[in-house]
Order: sequence, then C-alpha cells, then structure tokens
Amino acid sequence: MTVGDWKEQHANEASKSTKHELVEGVIEEFMDNIGLADTGLPAYGIRKVAHYAAMVARAHALGFDPNLLRMTNEEATSHQLDLAARAVVAGIPVHMLDIDRPDGQEGRLG
Repeated sequence: MTVGDWKEQHANEASKSTKHELVEGVIEEFMDNIGLADTGLPAYGIRKVAHYAAMVARAHALGFDPNLLRMTNEEATSHQLDLAARAVVAGIPVHMLDIDRPDGQEGRLG
C-alpha cells in the first residue's frame, strides 16, 4: 500500500463519521443559526471542516501524528495535474504557470 493509498483510505473511513446523524444534526443547526441554506459553498465548507476534524480525531485514536496526512509536494503536484487534465477533457481552458520562487525552492511560499 502506498502512502497515497493509506491517506485515501484514512480519509474515506473518517468520511463515514461526518455522515453520522449527530454530526449532520449539528451542521444543520449551525447553518440554520447563521441563516444560511444548507447548499452550495457554505454547506461544502462546513462539511469540509467536519471531515478534517474527523480525520484528525481518527489519527489521534489510532495513535499517529495527524500531520502525516498532509500532502507532500509530489502528491499536491500530482493532484493538480490530474485536476487540470480532467478540466481539459471537460473543455475547460487550463493555463499552467511556472512560478520561480525567490529562494529557489519548490512548493508554496510561507
């Protein structure tokens, strides 16, 4: 099993927790309290936060550092290229930018 495989498996298992009736109920209550419909970007955002929380909680429960779930530069590049390829196939224009970092390193600044 590759690193990417176990990360995906971990994410899929954590995803089951976010679909639990207690989590769904809290999300619905939260969305209602702040006056947002449970659709679109707000719904996606709150569920993404719940999913990350479930992945971290699962990592703690299994006894490993949740930071191991972070994408490596290679994984991020692979995912970005895959997304770009799917967009091109769907007819969406894609522009790739080659940005030189001032420190000569790869990856994001910061």
